[in-house]
Amino acid sequence: MNGMHAGNMPAAMVGLPTPAGHQAELNYIYGLVEELSRQLAQNQRALEEVVTGVGKVRGRARSQSLTNDELLNAAGEELKNQDENIDQLVSVLTEALEKAKFSRDANAALLSQYSQVMYTMLKKFHEYKAKHVQDVAAWHHSYRAQLAEARAENSRLREQIWEMQAHAGKANELVRKFRAEYDKNEKRWERTVDAKAMRQELRFWKRMAMPELPDDDEFWSDDDDIIDRAEKERQKELQKLDAEQQAQAAQAVAEETAANEAAESSGLGEMSVSNGSGVTGIPTEVPQSPVS
Repeated sequence: MNGMHAGNMPAAMVGLPTPAGHQAELNYIYGLVEELSRQLAQNQRALEEVVTGVGKVRGRARSQSLTNDELLNAAGEELKNQDENIDQLVSVLTEALEKAKFSRDANAALLSQYSQVMYTMLKKFHEYKAKHVQDVAAWHHSYRAQLAEARAENSRLREQIWEMQAHAGKANELVRKFRAEYDKNEKRWERTVDAKAMRQELRFWKRMAMPELPDDDEFWSDDDDIIDRAEKERQKELQKLDAEQQAQAAQAVAEETAANEAAESSGLGEMSVSNGSGVTGIPTEVPQSPVS
């Protein structure tokens, strides 16, 4: 029994994956089985001693030709000497048996709880796996639907871009044809050249009449036919407004800095006026804020 339970059973379960707690409980049960095996071996040795004693008594009775009463008296004396050892051995074996029964019941309850916990845990694992698979499948379905919608939208945008490019190409071709036909009109070209020459001649006589204006003045600009005069005035007003706003912001920053410096200086002056005796001295002069 000792060789079968202590040696063969763990060797047969080597390939099975067992948790750490389960293995510890099995080791504890194996220890109890080994203890019971040792106690059984002791009981067998005690029984062998009893059988040996009975054989000795029979041999003595045959050799000495004793009667039954004499034999019983002699055996009674010997057994009386061994009563104390037998009673002690019986008490030890009874206590060990009670401990083994209690351990067996406790281990059975523990194994039942362990099996219930493992069943609950596996059930939760299966539920989680089923829910996870369902969620992943729903996510994939939604992702594929969104991807198909995005691809369809991309295709529509590409078709619109191609149509716009085709229309732009046609419009560019028409503009080129119009420009070619427009430039072929010699009378219009002559009128354009004459107008350019007249503007240049007018600018020349203006320079002669107004020598006080510098050469880089906007009045001498040659973009009168490109940029409207009102637009130029509007741009000047915008630039002037931006310059005023920047100047106001710089002035506000300077005033704030001066106020902070004045506050710090006044705080230092008040700290230097007071002393430990409560006597107030001559206040220090507060520096004036710089005029911006």
